[in-house]
Amino acid sequence: MTKTLLYGTALASLMGFALPAIAQDAGALDQGKADAAHQHPPAYSPYAERDFPTRPFFGDTHLHTAFSMDAGAFGAKLTPRDAYRFARGEEVTSSTGQPVKLSRPLDFLVVADHSDNMGFFPDLFAGKPEMLADPAGKKWYDMIQSGKGADAAIEIIVAFSHGTFPKDIMYFPGTPAYKGAWQETIAAAEDYNNPGLFTAFIGYEWTSNTDGNNLHRNVIFRDNGDKASQVEPFTVYPPYGSDNPVDLWKWMGAYEQKTGGDVLAIAHNGNLSSGLMFPTVEQFGKPVDREYVEQRAKWERLYETSQTKGTGESHPFLSPNDEFASFEIWDKGNLDGSIAKTKDMLEFEYARSALKNGLKLERELGTNPYKFGLISSSDAHNGLAAMEEDNFFGKTTPQEPSPERIGATFVNNAQT
Repeated sequence: MTKTLLYGTALASLMGFALPAIAQDAGALDQGKADAAHQHPPAYSPYAERDFPTRPFFGDTHLHTAFSMDAGAFGAKLTPRDAYRFARGEEVTSSTGQPVKLSRPLDFLVVADHSDNMGFFPDLFAGKPEMLADPAGKKWYDMIQSGKGADAAIEIIVAFSHGTFPKDIMYFPGTPAYKGAWQETIAAAEDYNNPGLFTAFIGYEWTSNTDGNNLHRNVIFRDNGDKASQVEPFTVYPPYGSDNPVDLWKWMGAYEQKTGGDVLAIAHNGNLSSGLMFPTVEQFGKPVDREYVEQRAKWERLYETSQTKGTGESHPFLSPNDEFASFEIWDKGNLDGSIAKTKDMLEFEYARSALKNGLKLERELGTNPYKFGLISSSDAHNGLAAMEEDNFFGKTTPQEPSPERIGATFVNNAQT
């Protein structure tokens, strides 16, 4: 069975856009017929494969649980199963011990835990002997036990970003621990998927973060577990992966060829990429050529333009006459705060500039790599897709309801 919600109207209606990137594949719609159908609905149930867009759906394509090492370090204890239960409208107990429930269920959810070190943190939190035998693992465990989980999270992110994460405690693809976490992620989606009522997509976040520069993509399968379980996520560290998006696209192509499945990548947070998200000349030492633009256009038909780490549509420097261009932006540095922001980076970080540069590249190379639809997601790191203003549980565990949550810090780096 193929999961079709993502390629239907769900994400377009989520943001109110009519986007060709995620429009239903029904060809050009006859407006006269559409108006007639609206004014005179049929007196019978439509056939199952009708693909005329008539219903909006609401959900989240970017949620982390305790299986993500940064979420776990921040204190997340909820699992993928907890996340799907909550999204379906069930009451769950948050990581801080508080009951939480949505006012109405979501229509879909993607648990997108980080590709690298998936499942690492529950074992660290439990004090697994192999973790405590490593000096860094012991240090992080002690920090968490003493209430300094946020500080441990930053150290873990920085170590991962700069290639200093201890290899002895790294959860690589192919290891029993990693395989177990991925199979449980798939099983949770399978168990809570309810066609016609709730769509539980299988996915993960490819976490390219070299030198702290965010080039992350959420990889979402249109398939069920019978196909998704034939592979393990593409990661960042060789030989199991690469930090170059071009290599991710090759992996996606190999997946589709192997399984006959269908997969999509959604980039996000170009504002934390140090000007690397939307290249026009070169990336990773190779030119932006015809092959690059064709592959990017094929695999990345959506862009996540707003979430907890900043709005990514535009910037006051790029849109000085737009009074909303400064709305909830994060423009101080890259993801781990190790590189300060400079104005020359901005054009290659924000969606509106990318849309314009994509037209230029199309004239030069024949394909527009930045002809994408726009979505928003939560990027919550506490297992809760809770976006309601009057029922807000934050985006990390320290931001869950408490008198102290207003002072919770995500990243604080003295260098920037």
